[in-house]
Amino acid sequence: MVNTEANGRVSTIPAAGSLFERIGGNDVIAAVVDDLYQRMLNGHQTWYYWKGVSADGRAAERARYTDLVGSAAGGPVDPRGLSEEASNTGLTIGKVGWGIFVELTAEALDHSGLDDGEAEELFCLLARSKAAMSSAQRTSSPAGVFAAFPHDLAERGMEVLRQVAMGKNNSEIGEELFISINTVTRHITNIFVKTSTRNRVEAAVYAARRHLV
Repeated sequence: MVNTEANGRVSTIPAAGSLFERIGGNDVIAAVVDDLYQRMLNGHQTWYYWKGVSADGRAAERARYTDLVGSAAGGPVDPRGLSEEASNTGLTIGKVGWGIFVELTAEALDHSGLDDGEAEELFCLLARSKAAMSSAQRTSSPAGVFAAFPHDLAERGMEVLRQVAMGKNNSEIGEELFISINTVTRHITNIFVKTSTRNRVEAAVYAARRHLV
């Protein structure tokens, strides 16, 4: 994203080749976010988080989330203050458990019409933006999560899988686990083979259903 200033005002244009530009801009991102919110508002495990929140409040939260995702995707959204505002307001989406969020996000992306690569990229941004809107993001592994390794995944593979489910890209996973990007790539390829998943979104759902996030 490129920032320009005129008369003290900041304007932005989409970065060439950005995800925002490739998937068709804000309308597509807003449609995915709207779909995700409807699934959360109608979900039997999530609806009560918005109990008592006005329609205007829900719309404002959805708009802020859309702006965060659009900015992260390289779109023409002025990001100044967005992350700070979101993290300090205790927005409701931050209270939704990661496992439930992952499954509902996957469902929304499955109905988005995006190809696998675009859906993977957008999943990462949706997850990271949710984390920015969480006042108390859980960062440690749930107790006993590595007690049994499904599908013969080794402990390191399980750690990588959990990071994938948290929306981390390969570079971020490498930094988090102190391993090279090539090693991360090998682990992810192995995860896909052993779990019979095709992409990061399916792998994230696999992790969510096994309570790894």
